[in-house]
Amino acid sequence: KWKRRETDGLPCGVLWRSGPLGPKEPPAALGEDEPLTGAGRLGSGRGAGISKQVAERFRETAKVTAARNAARATRADRDGAELLGGKPPARAEASGLTTLQRSLVPLLSEYVDVQLSNRTEAEAEQVREVLALHAVNHVTRSRETIQAHNMKLKKNKDKDVDVPAKDQGFTRCKVVVLLPCKNSAWRFIKTLLALTPSAQAPKGRVDSLRKLREGFGPGTKDERASDRKRLLAVGQDHFERFEGNTEDHFRVGIGMHSKYVRLFAPFYASDIIVASPLGLKMIVKSPGDKGRETDFLTSVEVVIIDQMDYLQMQNVEHLETVLAAMNHSPFKSRGADFTRLRDPYLDNLHKFTRQTVMVSAVATPEANAAMARLGFGLRGLVKTCEAHKGSIRKVLPTLHLRAMFHRILPDRASLEEVDQARFDYFKDKLYGRVKQTAQTHLLVVVPTYLEYVKLRALFNKEGASWVGCTEYSSIGDVARARSEFFHGRKEVLVITERFHFYHRFRLRGVHHMIFYAPPLFPWIYPELVNLLSLADDSGASVAVIYAR
Repeated sequence: KWKRRETDGLPCGVLWRSGPLGPKEPPAALGEDEPLTGAGRLGSGRGAGISKQVAERFRETAKVTAARNAARATRADRDGAELLGGKPPARAEASGLTTLQRSLVPLLSEYVDVQLSNRTEAEAEQVREVLALHAVNHVTRSRETIQAHNMKLKKNKDKDVDVPAKDQGFTRCKVVVLLPCKNSAWRFIKTLLALTPSAQAPKGRVDSLRKLREGFGPGTKDERASDRKRLLAVGQDHFERFEGNTEDHFRVGIGMHSKYVRLFAPFYASDIIVASPLGLKMIVKSPGDKGRETDFLTSVEVVIIDQMDYLQMQNVEHLETVLAAMNHSPFKSRGADFTRLRDPYLDNLHKFTRQTVMVSAVATPEANAAMARLGFGLRGLVKTCEAHKGSIRKVLPTLHLRAMFHRILPDRASLEEVDQARFDYFKDKLYGRVKQTAQTHLLVVVPTYLEYVKLRALFNKEGASWVGCTEYSSIGDVARARSEFFHGRKEVLVITERFHFYHRFRLRGVHHMIFYAPPLFPWIYPELVNLLSLADDSGASVAVIYAR
């Protein structure tokens, strides 16, 4: 059963569901004077707490980060410029953690499933540090356990002594990090390497770092300056998502050894895999496909999904396919030492020991469904439950418009009826009214390309004067469509949410607006409605179709 709990450090309450193998209550936040090694003090059974080497490395990195942020704040104050991400958060002296991080570290260290659904662009760096810390610590603890057992087995090799050494899985990979594009992977891997003791010079080294910089880096100084100017003109959230390399097809295996770190390692020699869902989907494929390869995912113990909201603007089916391919019995032995396999692997129950961590800017039904269907952890689940204050208040108060919200079905209606009922209501009520009143300069916003195809067929059948822009439209088609709509040569413009998410154009000439469904992101509604201020807003109208 779900229980509401308040957690220090988080901006909102959480919903907590305990598991049969985990703590009965969510772990408390670390104290300001408590060291980082105190995390996991309830005992997770996988090496409680943070490794001393990793904790010390995190404190050193936190000092560098704090000094860099202080210098940025000083420059911004001197130049009178806006500071990206706001004022840098204070860090505890003992652990180097911010207030938010002190709440998240105990949850991750206890290996409960975590769904954080209110991450802002100002908190992106803090969350990224915690996720990288957890990944590095998990691999380090696992390696230390295996090395300790190796020493015991070697010491008792000639003795008739039974040494318990159940410390391995079928394959080497223990952590999978799923990210939307290469710029996110570049930031995460940089943070990961900064927190890894074996990656620090002069004793440690990183192989193939130049290859990572050339393939994933943000580009030259001039390119970064151009990106910064162009993206910040839209907003800080747009800059955080699309700065640098935005390619969404990549995968990087990371082998973490005691004296060095190897980037772009083969998957069967990797401890951590950082990839996009599309990148892994090309290898995992679908059940029954020829050449399907999933054995490298059989022993994953931690799955980290960052920027789930961004991933939903790609193809969420790729994410579900990758998650469904994890923690199955392998088709080949892959060199596994079956005498050292943990008991859950022998019983084919290892998927229930996997921790799933999902981070998003907004809570969505798709994210909740993915967590419910594919998060199997038995140590409990905690998810944030923020009561949204609403985004209508961000609409310009000077606009003269009539906003109508149309409810199409009662609460007892099934979700299967919603799509058809929504289309019928749009066709018979809203679009019928548009034809009767001869409305022009109408913007229609649809959630996905599937709804766009339905309306395209309707408008073509009715002989409507319309044009459309989707995530698949070319630059020339978009420019031509915007020009025809603005000059009145086309009466209706249809766009998808993904199109607006990626481009954020200031569409001119909008006098009326219909949202085919409430937008996924709260900021989309006021941002698009405020476009009415670019034209004569007298007699302007906004309509939203919703079901529940």
